[in-house]
Amino acid sequence: MRIIAISGASGSGKSTLAAALAERFSADGQRVAVFASDKYFLKDLPKMISPSNGQEYPDWNHPSSFDAAALHRDLMAARDSGDWDVILFEGVTIFCHPELRRLADVRIWVEASIETRIARRIARNVVSKGQTVEFIADYYLRCARYREREFAVPSRVYADFTVDNEYGFDAEEVYARVRV
Repeated sequence: MRIIAISGASGSGKSTLAAALAERFSADGQRVAVFASDKYFLKDLPKMISPSNGQEYPDWNHPSSFDAAALHRDLMAARDSGDWDVILFEGVTIFCHPELRRLADVRIWVEASIETRIARRIARNVVSKGQTVEFIADYYLRCARYREREFAVPSRVYADFTVDNEYGFDAEEVYARVRV
């Protein structure tokens, strides 16, 4: 059994990589579970005061914005169940939590430029969350990029390797590095 953690800044391609790896492992007949830290966001998010304008915003990019203990419990239960050959989990700040890092056999950081990530974030959030381009850009510039610099990016030191996802990635190459 293998547990693989995937992190990276918002829009870097964490979910895309997790889905590609899940598909590849499944094609080899392995039973795969995928967990996203986004599914564990707290109902009452922490707040942050934006350094750029002094206004208060909900903080989706702080390590305390999701229930790391619940994710850890669910990952442990999945591991201990014996139902899975591979467990993948992903999130922006998962590497900030030592208990989550310790569960992973392999830790992958997904990298892409800020321009690519904001374009992906806009395309994703307009469709999936019904947000306006103005809201997405404002929130990113006022909040997300500060938290990325503060938490997500420094946590990349815990990665075993980095996947460049500026123009896409070679899922077969990543699979070869992590397969059971």
